[in-house]
Parts: sequence; structure tokens; C-alpha cells
Amino acid sequence: MRLTKYLGHNLLFILGLGSISTTANAQLFESDLYQPFQQFDRQYNLGFGVTSGTLTSGTNGGVYNTQFMNLEIERLFSRGWWFDVNATLLTYYSQNSDPATPLTGTTTGSQPSFGGISGKLGYAFVLKPEYLLLTPYAYLGRNTNFSSYTLSYAGSQTNLTQDYFISYGVGARLEYRVADWLELYVDQNAVYNDSQAPVQQSLNSNDNYLYTSTLGSKFNVYRNLQLGAQAFYNNYYFLHSLNTISGQALVPRNVVGGVVSIGLTY
Repeated sequence: MRLTKYLGHNLLFILGLGSISTTANAQLFESDLYQPFQQFDRQYNLGFGVTSGTLTSGTNGGVYNTQFMNLEIERLFSRGWWFDVNATLLTYYSQNSDPATPLTGTTTGSQPSFGGISGKLGYAFVLKPEYLLLTPYAYLGRNTNFSSYTLSYAGSQTNLTQDYFISYGVGARLEYRVADWLELYVDQNAVYNDSQAPVQQSLNSNDNYLYTSTLGSKFNVYRNLQLGAQAFYNNYYFLHSLNTISGQALVPRNVVGGVVSIGLTY
């Protein structure tokens, strides 16, 4: 009886050690799966970008160009969770026409997003170890909604603390790790920009859908130094016509742009 009890206790002890070892090995294997991609996705950078876009009111059109600065912080964790935080600020804006000129005579332009901050949170799936990583994610942001249209029709309530979008949506990113020093990726998302600007006179808000396609690359050139480059295409869909005193306001429709960046991995 004692021998049976002794053997039973030892068997339980061995099974317990085996379970702990299996769990530890699984965690180690999971960490190893993400490590090659962490060489690129644990980074922060400062970028400089340009865009060129078309404006339309349905009957009339225009063009605009911008330059902007970009600050990004990204991290891929060993368990597969991933986040990316991005802050932007326009440093230059030009537009050839603006029918929504405010009553004050000041023209701010028809592109309302002059800056903001957004975040992506997702979980990464290794499709092919060391080479392919797919990350579906959720998107949330706060971006300015400050244009000639909102300035004209918000009256005395106009200010940068109230004229903004709450932006939310979903997306996915596919990464291809070419080598220790080079990674390519494609990113596609769909975002709803929900205007919080207090528009008066029963006019329509400039809520819109934004679809962004991105093709990018990361270069680990020396130790922790990382360079980046990306091209993107934005397509806007506005839910309502934006009527002004002089007719319909111009709104962004199609935008192409690019960003170059310099940063550090950690």
C-alpha cells in the first residue's frame, strides 16, 4: 500500500514537471516565432511626408498639396500583441480654390485634417516563420476638423479644441521579412471620421469614410538605426453635400503621398 502511494505521489510530481516544462517550451517557441519580426517592429521614428490630392463638390474641383511631420512609436510583443501610435502635424498647405471662404474673409482650406493622433492595436499571426506576419487591428484616433467650411458655419464656437473628428475603424497589415536588414509591408484600413464640430444653421456635418492603402519598407542599416519609406493612397467618401453661401464646398476625394523616416529600434 505504501509502495503504491509512493509511486502515485512521484507520478503526479513527474507529470507536474512535464506540464511546467511543456508550458515553458510553448512560451519560448511563441517568443522565437515573433523575434525575427521584432527586429523591425520595436521602433520609434520621426518622419517627413508630402501629399497631393484632388478636391470636389460634385460639379467643381480643385487640388491641394501638403507637407507634414510624423512621429511614430511601434511595438510587437513576444506574445503577438502589437500597437502603433502615430502623431502628425501639417507644416505646409496650398490650395488653388476654396468656395467655402468664411464670412471673415480668411481662407483655411478644404482639407480639415491639419494634425492629430491615432493608434492601432492588433494581434499578429505568423503565416510563415521568419518571413510572413499578418496583423489584423482596430484603429482609434482624434484628428482635427478645421477647414473653411467648419470655420464659416460654426460661428463663435469655432476653435481647435472642439473642431475635431473621432476616428475609428479596422485594418490589417501583412509583413514580409526579406532579410535581417529589410522588411516590406502592405497595410489596408477603413476608418470612419465622426465630426464633433458644432455646425450651425442645420447644415450637414462633414462626416466621412476614409480608405487608406499603404506600401512600405524598413531598413535596419546599422545597429539600432532604422530608415523607413512608404507610399500611400487615400480615398475619401463624404456622407453629405456640404452647402455654403456660395454653393457646395470642396472636399478631399483622392490623395497620394509618401513618407521617409529615421528612427531607432529598441
